[in-house]
Amino acid sequence: MGRLFKKTVSALMVTSMLLSFGACSAKDAFADIKLSESQRTWSNPDGKYKAVLEEYADDSFTGTLAVATDKDIVYLYAEKAFEKDGTTLESQDTVFDIASVSKTFTAVCILQLAEKGKLKLDDTIDKYFPEYETGKKITIDHLLHMSSGIPDYCNNPDPFWNISGAEAADKMLSDIYLDKVTDEQFLTALYKAPLAFEPGSSYEYSNTNYRLLAFIIEKLSGMKYCDYVKKNIFDKCGMTKTTSMALDDMTYKPADYEELVNYGFTDKEGYPACPNNSRGDGGIHSCLSDMVRFDRALFGGKLLKKSSMELLLKEENGYCCGLIKDEKGYSHSGSSFTCTSNNKIINSEEFGHIYVIKLERRGAASQSDGDDPMAGTRYVKGDFSNGVYVNEYAKIRFNVPEGFTQDPEKELAQRKNMGISFAETKKDKTLLKAQTYDASFWQESTSICVEFSFFNSRQAMPGDPAYNEDKLLTDYIAFNSFGVKEAGGTQDETSRGKIKLGGQEYLKAETVISIGDMHVCYYARKIDDDVILFMSISFPKNRSAEEFEKCFE
Repeated sequence: MGRLFKKTVSALMVTSMLLSFGACSAKDAFADIKLSESQRTWSNPDGKYKAVLEEYADDSFTGTLAVATDKDIVYLYAEKAFEKDGTTLESQDTVFDIASVSKTFTAVCILQLAEKGKLKLDDTIDKYFPEYETGKKITIDHLLHMSSGIPDYCNNPDPFWNISGAEAADKMLSDIYLDKVTDEQFLTALYKAPLAFEPGSSYEYSNTNYRLLAFIIEKLSGMKYCDYVKKNIFDKCGMTKTTSMALDDMTYKPADYEELVNYGFTDKEGYPACPNNSRGDGGIHSCLSDMVRFDRALFGGKLLKKSSMELLLKEENGYCCGLIKDEKGYSHSGSSFTCTSNNKIINSEEFGHIYVIKLERRGAASQSDGDDPMAGTRYVKGDFSNGVYVNEYAKIRFNVPEGFTQDPEKELAQRKNMGISFAETKKDKTLLKAQTYDASFWQESTSICVEFSFFNSRQAMPGDPAYNEDKLLTDYIAFNSFGVKEAGGTQDETSRGKIKLGGQEYLKAETVISIGDMHVCYYARKIDDDVILFMSISFPKNRSAEEFEKCFE
């Protein structure tokens, strides 16, 4: 189960009550928008939104999507799928686990407490955790900006919990995800965990930071985190369907969750089951209609003073406070085991802000799955047997190293769907839809992955008959860099050149991903007028691509 977890991680954000309700749009902005069983999208007919619709409207994924401005709803989409009751179609009110998008709420709560004089951002956290000796050099600001150096209790469990190996990690994670770990156990592990770096000197995304911020909120307010965030955000914004630290309130229907249940990562119906252990860093359940209310209130100055908003949006080492800055504005994504979320705020000269909120089911079959990207080409799928992967069409023969296992077709399909769902632009979506996975091999003990896929070049970039391997590498790396940025890291291309593998010449690009210090080498070769072969090898920095490149014959 270590492989499933690691891939999930790798593949892998005041005025008075009366005034606040008015300012936060208590009236349902979607009240006059109704989707029917046959019509699953709605677009604002006002011509001024034409460019916004062209950029952000999407109906090719499994979930719900809203595009809004400070005043209007621009677009609404909900897939043709039923909620968990089996009779209600998904809509703007379907409740999902927004996972790490919850961090934005936690950051807002901390800054609200700072406004009230309850804390200072330069407070060292030993003030709140007296037994934590290392806390004397870690500040609240370090926690907010992911620069504390504290290891991630769920994404990097070995150093935090002082355990070793995939089996121990899976057992620990199951206990966390089924809420069997107490706060006392969590803090005991924290006090002993080594830092990855000196606080303030670097950046590393760690859920532990925001879990500790939730503890601080509870200590200072005398309230449970869920009650505090409800009183100070949900109620003020009229977010009537949103909860924290709750069970049995999500209405989306999980898909393909049986393996997760078997390993104790979800409840028996595929839903998150850790209301206590996910507070602060996740665990908020919401829907499109409520998230629009929240975004408008936050960026409309209704939840924080101007000076506090400046602190919220201050970027340090690539991370703000519960938000990630990009060239267009701010965003944060979240990933639960059976759903994903993304909350994007785009700065717009014409509209003030554009809010793009996507809530999606993971594991469900994509609506575009029926379209074979290789239809009409000469592509023939490869074969793996007796330790050798062969694709005669592409003239590939690769001796799979000992200890590697082949990823199942179902997992590859899910991986492709996730990539499409996270794509920021229609160009990226078009590119990924033109891809088919041929084979993928994974070594659990090292997290090394070797993948073979093919792109239909005519579909990948319609209208560009000269689309070649060089352009494909550039486009794919740009897309992947966006995904890494959303996760709080960077991907930098360090070299590009030609290389011969098994007698065939490839264009090779090597990149370094800051998260986990992983290296990824991409290889591309144009097979014929229609198809480009695309390969990747991902490995930790203490390994090299050469040891896998020599496996080609």
